[in-house]
Amino acid sequence: MKTDRKPRGRPMDEELGERVLAATWALLAEKSLSELTLNEIAGAAGTSRPALYRRWNSVEAIVIDAFLAMVEDEVPTPGIAEPALALQEYIVSLARFLQGRVGRVIAELLGRAQNDDALMAAFHQGFLVPRRKHARELIARGQAAGVFRADLDLDLIIDLYAGPIYFRAFSKHVPLDRDFVDGLARLVVEALRRPGGAAD
Repeated sequence: MKTDRKPRGRPMDEELGERVLAATWALLAEKSLSELTLNEIAGAAGTSRPALYRRWNSVEAIVIDAFLAMVEDEVPTPGIAEPALALQEYIVSLARFLQGRVGRVIAELLGRAQNDDALMAAFHQGFLVPRRKHARELIARGQAAGVFRADLDLDLIIDLYAGPIYFRAFSKHVPLDRDFVDGLARLVVEALRRPGGAAD
C-alpha cells in the first residue's frame, strides 16, 4: 500500500521508482530516518527533488514504500510439517528478521506514524497484516491436526509472542538473543497445546 501520493503531474516511470526505493533503503544502512533528506534520496537515485514530489509528499512516505518493497516477500514460511515445530521456527524467524536495520527502521516509522494515520495504515496493511495472517494459518493448521487447543483467541496468542519480541527489538533494554527467543517460542507452543496433544 502506498501513502501520501500526489496525483498531479506525470506518473514516475517504474524503473525510476524502483531506483528511488533501492537508493532509499541503501541510505538507511548509513543513517537514520531523521537524518535522511529528499535531496539525498534524489541524488542517490539520480533524479530530482521535483520528480520525487510527483509521487511522494515526504521522506517518510518514501521510506515506508522502500521498507515494504524490501519486506514484501519476507514472510517466513518454515518448511516443517509438524505444526508445533513450524510455529516455533516462525517465531524465531520473526525475531531474527527484526534485528539490525529492519528493526531500527520499523521503530522509527512507528514513532512517526503515531501522528500520521496514512503512514500507520500503510505499515499495518503492508507489514503487520500479512505476517499475522500467516501466523493464524500456522496455528489453525495445528488445531486441525489436533495438536493445539480449539478454544484459542488467535490474536491474543500472536500478541503473546510478538509483544515481547517487538519490545526487546525496539527498547533494547535487554538483548533479543537466541536463548530468549527459543525459550519464548517453547512457552508459546506449550500454552497452545491441547491436553494429550503430541509433543515435539
